[in-house]
Amino acid sequence: MALLGTGSVFIPVTNTYTSGTAATETVPSGAAQVVITVDGGGGAGGFNSTTLGGGGGGSSRAVQTIAVVGGNTMTYSVGAARTGRGTQGTGNGGNPSSVTGTVSGGSVSISAGGGQGGGINFGSAGGIAVGGDTNTSGDPGTDGSVDGEGGAAANGASGGVWYATIDGTSPGGGGGGSGLDAGFVSSGVGARGQISFAYT
Repeated sequence: MALLGTGSVFIPVTNTYTSGTAATETVPSGAAQVVITVDGGGGAGGFNSTTLGGGGGGSSRAVQTIAVVGGNTMTYSVGAARTGRGTQGTGNGGNPSSVTGTVSGGSVSISAGGGQGGGINFGSAGGIAVGGDTNTSGDPGTDGSVDGEGGAAANGASGGVWYATIDGTSPGGGGGGSGLDAGFVSSGVGARGQISFAYT
């Protein structure tokens, strides 16, 4: 009677990172393919000392599927959150997230841009992604004359708004504009980015 083979079967695994700068990702032994999902950081909201500030833009998302073998390495950086501001002015732009490297399937060079910081009065543009098989831009923030809402990230994470939760939702939601008449003394935080490597 023939014996069955004893070769191992790779169990799919996903590594997700919410921080890291120039960090190294090593492909696990037995993996044949990876789906890389890269989300940038949201832009912080703008501050207006007399009325509502503009919302920060939501982050972009890039996704790439590529062949790998165990031991291949890639370098990644996750966009950190951007704090809101407590004085008149434009919010800080969101930090980008990126993945680079060379694996068995070829070159990886992905960047998911962060949303722009909200203006004193005007909402700002969402981030732009490049290098993925699919690249999706984030939503813009709205003007203070509307509601100063931060833009949603391309992954669906919501932006902040002065009459509810003013900070953007992770990963990548834009911060809401300041609303001093509602008791807020700073604009909303632009949420951090995120990167995941899903191996099969």
